[in-house]
Amino acid sequence: LLSGLSFHGDDGGDAGRDFDGDGGGGKNEKRGGGGERPERIFSIGASSGGALAAELVTKQISQAAIVMVMSLSDPVVKQMRKSPKPTYFAPMPRDKGTLQRVQRNVEALRRHGDENGGKGTAKSCYILDNESCDSLPLTPNYLVQRVPQMTREAAMTLTTKLKEVGHIDPGSNMLIVDPTKSNWRNIISPSNSTHWLDQFALKPGYSPLAKALHRAWAFHEYCSEVVVPALHFFEDWYNISKNYSNTYD
Repeated sequence: LLSGLSFHGDDGGDAGRDFDGDGGGGKNEKRGGGGERPERIFSIGASSGGALAAELVTKQISQAAIVMVMSLSDPVVKQMRKSPKPTYFAPMPRDKGTLQRVQRNVEALRRHGDENGGKGTAKSCYILDNESCDSLPLTPNYLVQRVPQMTREAAMTLTTKLKEVGHIDPGSNMLIVDPTKSNWRNIISPSNSTHWLDQFALKPGYSPLAKALHRAWAFHEYCSEVVVPALHFFEDWYNISKNYSNTYD
């Protein structure tokens, strides 16, 4: 999964455009008043899309990247060290292997900043957020917020059934059985494998309800909780960076 946002450098306003496939969105754009104002492209990706988001930074297509639930290869890290740009790493703590690899990525990038005396903001432009994408309690309120058309009554029914069969801890409301591998669909909807209550899709890859359960479990999923803090970090970094005027060649 990969997405992108473009922001104008003068006021931080959202330009409301996704990436152009050829990277053309990274060029300056004329707006009302006839002047040219710099525009920044931020890439956002999860899993293999996270690796691509980082590669877009190395190719100067994107000026910052959110890398969710993905570690980077040594060649990509080497390229990033040549021209540091703000990068926000967001692994999921449950996936300990990926978390450890991301930690090594960040250590290597920050160490390069130390080796260069910390100059050029090389050390300060890498954030490792290993908390925001942690597991979440699977409560009725959570489901109502995450699943379109979900009612509190339906959410209560679902969580109660999963507690009865030992999929949810009754004290913490945390999932204790992996929903990406369990038979939770059969538990809540034994007579209909495609929809629960004739309303909520159950088919893998097409189910907002499944995505909500997967995010609550939190092993390898898109993590929307990091997007806003990461964007604030990017904007702050560019506002205070002494290299801001040299960012747009």
